[in-house]
Amino acid sequence: MTDTRQQSVRNEATCGGVTGHEVTGGARGGTTVHQATSGASVHQATGGAYEGFEAYMGGSPEAERRRFEKLARELLRVHGPVPGGPDGSNAPWLPRAAPAKAALGVENARLRFRDDLPPELCVGYARPGADYPAVVRLSTASGAERHDASPYLRRMAVRVQAAPEEIHDLLATSFPVSHAADAREFVAFAKATAGAGGTVEKAFGLFVRLPLAVGWATADRMRRNVRIATRHTVGSLARETFWSRGAILWGPAGPVRYQLRPAPGGTPAPPPDRGDPDYLHRELAMRLSIGDIAFELCVQRYLDDRRTPVEDGSVEWRECDAPVVPVAVLTVPRQDLDSARARSAARRVERLGFNTWHTTEEFRPLGNLNRARKAAYEAAAAHRPGPRPHTAAPRRAALLCAPVRAAFGLVDRVDRWVPWHRLPAPLGLLNPAALGRTLGRLGLTGADAPEGPPLPAPAPASTPAPAGERSGTVAAR
Repeated sequence: MTDTRQQSVRNEATCGGVTGHEVTGGARGGTTVHQATSGASVHQATGGAYEGFEAYMGGSPEAERRRFEKLARELLRVHGPVPGGPDGSNAPWLPRAAPAKAALGVENARLRFRDDLPPELCVGYARPGADYPAVVRLSTASGAERHDASPYLRRMAVRVQAAPEEIHDLLATSFPVSHAADAREFVAFAKATAGAGGTVEKAFGLFVRLPLAVGWATADRMRRNVRIATRHTVGSLARETFWSRGAILWGPAGPVRYQLRPAPGGTPAPPPDRGDPDYLHRELAMRLSIGDIAFELCVQRYLDDRRTPVEDGSVEWRECDAPVVPVAVLTVPRQDLDSARARSAARRVERLGFNTWHTTEEFRPLGNLNRARKAAYEAAAAHRPGPRPHTAAPRRAALLCAPVRAAFGLVDRVDRWVPWHRLPAPLGLLNPAALGRTLGRLGLTGADAPEGPPLPAPAPASTPAPAGERSGTVAAR
């Protein structure tokens, strides 16, 4: 079980529009601060506004970092180093080896905050009427080659240039929650499904290895999230909603999750053209040839650890608990995506490394999954000056040993005379055809390991920590 000993946050009172958060303990002297304001939840803590909202594995940032390094070693033992890393970094990362397929990459978008931005949300670059240039990328959520009409997760990445030396990267995915609550569960899922090439091996990983690692209830929740997230067919990326999944700080207003949803108006999404592998790009090009595409940037505000947890990425912040508040509009202007100028811009966007930690302290990412991601980015920076890893694809070990594979083959031959459902239950479940049909009904036969935080290969102990997250230097996403 994850040790969350460090500090706690609890919703103390909500009455007459007044919400109070009490922060107890803390890493910097145990200061207790209580503030209550009409119509807003305001949190401050000595040494950093985020401290009371986070709980570290092992009880401290140092202990958690050591656990992240241990998880990284476990992943590397299973997968081996993967060249290219997440979105083009040159360090031995998991889980992706190829860049995600992009349907849109533009440099001329704009993010404009609403004139009626609530006062409690006026923080940093978020000011009423403020307008900033932005880069936008829409893509699949993994580097696996897939047809645009096939159901799978999609991703939006936005870079807002708030000042010459200040950028804010927003990353969001087309499903509101992660399959994993934290980095430990993410690694367990990756290990359980590593090397699973066929239906039988996928079933063994999902229904045997995964429950043994995380428990049956957690494994069931993870499979369910994967199944739902990867069964959605997209008709138009312009009509999709994208969620941050994890929380970020919004200055004194406390933690929020954000989403980018289609702005009111616009034509509905057409049925996808299953004969066109680049359908989503062509559909966006058609829309932009006749008008702008706009998304509303919205936030949901933290209530308490039960309804709006910061440390658990697998729990949805329901709108009935945490209402969605529109704060800005992201606009991609009308243009010809097939022009030479637009194609050149798309290539430049493809080379960018979007990073949730490209921001300021006021908008610091929160939660275990985001901290694991930061550890990966820092280790990538530490490895970058050194020699690059070998570019050959890693050899993946078979998930099942030879005797077990032989048992599956024997039961398959028995099935020619005795139907699988008439066999004793343990033998019946060894039937590959039956498992294939079951996984097909669950939508799990073709699912890749879902997107999660890249975890680092542990850096040498003598390697100094890289520069802080305020830097605008491009890093791996």
